[in-house]
Amino acid sequence: MEFKQLEAFVAVVEYNSFSEAARHLYLTQPTISAHIRSLETELNSRLIIRTTKKITVTTRGYQLYDCAIQMLNMRNHLVEEFTGTRKKIIDIGVSTIPSSYLLPELLCAFGKEAEDVFFHSWQSDSMGAIQKVLDGSVDLSLVGQEIDEESCCFIPFCQDSLVIATPVNDHFLARKNNEISLDNQTFLEEFLKEPFILRENGSGTRKEIDVFLEDHGISSSQLNVVARMNDLESIKKSIVNGLGISILSARSVTDLQKTRQILVFPLGESARKRTFSIVYSKNRILKPHVKQFIKFVQEFYKIH
Repeated sequence: MEFKQLEAFVAVVEYNSFSEAARHLYLTQPTISAHIRSLETELNSRLIIRTTKKITVTTRGYQLYDCAIQMLNMRNHLVEEFTGTRKKIIDIGVSTIPSSYLLPELLCAFGKEAEDVFFHSWQSDSMGAIQKVLDGSVDLSLVGQEIDEESCCFIPFCQDSLVIATPVNDHFLARKNNEISLDNQTFLEEFLKEPFILRENGSGTRKEIDVFLEDHGISSSQLNVVARMNDLESIKKSIVNGLGISILSARSVTDLQKTRQILVFPLGESARKRTFSIVYSKNRILKPHVKQFIKFVQEFYKIH
């Protein structure tokens, strides 16, 4: 059960109209209907009876309405209590890399431009963040991959590259000092025989790894996989402690590279640049402050 669903339900009851509820919440009627259906399915109860002439709120519906009003008021009270004012809210989904390495600097910079906007963020892999857009749980998501989904709009805003991250030891220091090029297929294949830590499916990074390997005629089954993990920080710590190497986002390892806890080997010109995108639903009418944030994100990395 999401706050967005409860807001939609309360609006339909109060305006006695799906269209008016949609207009006031900056949503489309199909989105409002989908939120109501989701609530009815989750609660296993008919909440609103809709005919061509009118809508009728059921007894169960009025029970939920009373509870929903209390929950939404409590949410608003908490926001006001902790921020000192009533703020505009943006619900945002973020995949792993944007969550840790892009969103903090974006929110810090945007906060100086729009002090009255408050964010609720949910972190998952790219597919999970896109799914939140599809089910209407968030206003937008920042993700590391695109999918073929007609109802979604993807706007590229930032690029990254993949690198091989290794422990700092004599073996890899010698390779670093020799300045080997991973554009060389032989060197690349030798590198990938090392103990390898692989991201689980679902992440944008894993998808880019699979594309890179495929482009070089290498199957993931050929890798000497010693561990599969879905947590980026666990992978980084495992590399630092010498478990193995991995292919990671360059942005995600900048901190460890600067402190000499890992070594980084660029994949060279043969590796595609990875693109991070803003994704939102075409079926959603974006609120003005959401549009403001999207425009801000598009411009931010052009000058940073």
